[in-house]
Amino acid sequence: RVDGAVDARPVLGPLAEVATRWRNLGLAVVLVAWGLSIASLAGFMIEVLAPVAEGGERPSARAFMASRGPWIVAGTVILPSLVAALLDRLRRLAPRVPSAATSTRLQRILDPLAGAILGPLAELVGRLGFASVLVLLLILSYRLTDSIWGPFAFPFYLGELHYSNDEVAFASKIFGVGMTIAGVALAGGCLLRFGRMATLTLGAVVAAASNLLYFDLAVGAPRIDEFLSLSGLGSLLAAFGIDARMARLLVAISGENIAGGFAGAAFVAYLSSIASREYSAVQYALLSSLTLLVGSLGRGPLGEAIDTGGYAPVFLFTAALGGVGVVACLLEWARQRLSGDGAPVASRYAPGP
Repeated sequence: RVDGAVDARPVLGPLAEVATRWRNLGLAVVLVAWGLSIASLAGFMIEVLAPVAEGGERPSARAFMASRGPWIVAGTVILPSLVAALLDRLRRLAPRVPSAATSTRLQRILDPLAGAILGPLAELVGRLGFASVLVLLLILSYRLTDSIWGPFAFPFYLGELHYSNDEVAFASKIFGVGMTIAGVALAGGCLLRFGRMATLTLGAVVAAASNLLYFDLAVGAPRIDEFLSLSGLGSLLAAFGIDARMARLLVAISGENIAGGFAGAAFVAYLSSIASREYSAVQYALLSSLTLLVGSLGRGPLGEAIDTGGYAPVFLFTAALGGVGVVACLLEWARQRLSGDGAPVASRYAPGP
């Protein structure tokens, strides 16, 4: 209790030491930014689904993302992070006297919202400082090469390459699952042998490189055929009744799933390391959800690019996008080595019992 009132730290966490008016203002700014971002996306969806007048054209996803995409990312990620950083700065400047829980009905609604939305983010940004910019860049870009084109995989298999549903189901849902498990196991071994950041960086490299398998598949699979011939794998698969056409698909999906399982396991280990023990569930959920944001926003323009130039150039582009994640991993690796970061941390602002 604080002066006979109920301690607000269990609800607000580190924000309990920030004046109520600043907490409410920060929460309002974030909620308005999120609302505008959602409204922008909803408005575009309505325009796309609305009937098109004769001679008219549907709105372009590429044009929408070029004009609105950066603002959506700014409103949903950058602005909340800045607000959290400012609130943490105010907490450091203000006297360290936790505020008491108020009995106002509206404030009883706002405080849990601020604690749930801004509290864990303020703890994270306050703990990492300027390094949080690099961490957010890594999180936004690490799985971008996979998430941006994932929904186009089955149209590529079925429509472009003319595989049957049964062939794709066997390759991706039966054979591919085993390859994903193998990738996770490889990542576990690398984590034990080489450490977290080396494994994370290797995961970013193989995830980007796996897109080149699909590029090769899109142009007739000459490199995959060479691999099947030189390794003897083609003859082995043929002995089980699998023809060269199906073998190409198995190799491409195997490579992508091994890379995806490896990168996914490494990424989980990294996220777990930067989340504090006290806010681990919320921070992990928040950070992991960000991994799909940019990829989701980029799928519309990517679909238009496929319609215009086909799949092969798109796979080269997505492989190149993976370079952003690789660079971010290398920079974060260097930062951790210089600062001595690594082990999971306990927050300085843990809520009281």
